[in-house]
Amino acid sequence: MSDSLQEEIFSINAIFSEECMVQQASTIYVIHPPSLPEASIQMSFPSSYPDAPPTILSVSIPEFQQEYIPGAVNVQALTDILLGCYHPGEVCVFDFLDELRDVLKIDEQYYEQRKMMASDSWAGRNNSDSSDDEFGHANAGIPWATSDIVMDRKSKFIARAVEVHSVAEAKANLAALKTNKKIAKATHNMTAWRIRTDREGIIIQGSFEDSGRDLWNVMVVVSRWYGGIHLGPDRFKHINVTARDALVKGGFVQNHTSEKEKKGKSSKKSK
Repeated sequence: MSDSLQEEIFSINAIFSEECMVQQASTIYVIHPPSLPEASIQMSFPSSYPDAPPTILSVSIPEFQQEYIPGAVNVQALTDILLGCYHPGEVCVFDFLDELRDVLKIDEQYYEQRKMMASDSWAGRNNSDSSDDEFGHANAGIPWATSDIVMDRKSKFIARAVEVHSVAEAKANLAALKTNKKIAKATHNMTAWRIRTDREGIIIQGSFEDSGRDLWNVMVVVSRWYGGIHLGPDRFKHINVTARDALVKGGFVQNHTSEKEKKGKSSKKSK
């Protein structure tokens, strides 16, 4: 062990805890990040450290905590962070731990909401709208219809729809919706509206995708919180599904999907 590494370990354990950086083998150490002590990062330090960088061998996070971490955490992701902190000839673990504060952390609001939803008191509430509580409560003065939540690989989608009769009203509704910090901080707030009035004529922004040509004077906002894993084309499916769900729940369109399924089943029976 080099003097530099020995001094670094002593300093880190003195600042955080004695269990923060523990030797496992001659050149291998297990680090428990202060931002998430239950996690463990196994690192190998070459004899020439800090003239050569350490290597991350493995990352372990308790399963019950994984869904509450905002982004993707794996060896490659943490290696990228580590190499961004490393400068030849300088120790880097303290800076690495500092960078991990924004990566290895629990989404406390999401965690507390899930705990509450699992409790008996939550189950006893009358018609509670968990989607609005968990992903930002819509402005109480605007009668938003809210879709069910779609979750896929840590990304979350939720849509809201409301009747509008002018572009000014649509923009005001969007501004009011974004006064909620949770909604404002969504990775995307995709907005579309279709308005037809005698004064303004026909105004269309965005698309509702297969919601019917006779759909007018309504706006939809689909909020997405990115979970750190690319979804590819599936993200468009989730956007369309939640948008349509909000429109159906608001009474703007009928659930044609279920009608088609009923017809399909009846035709099969007739055969």
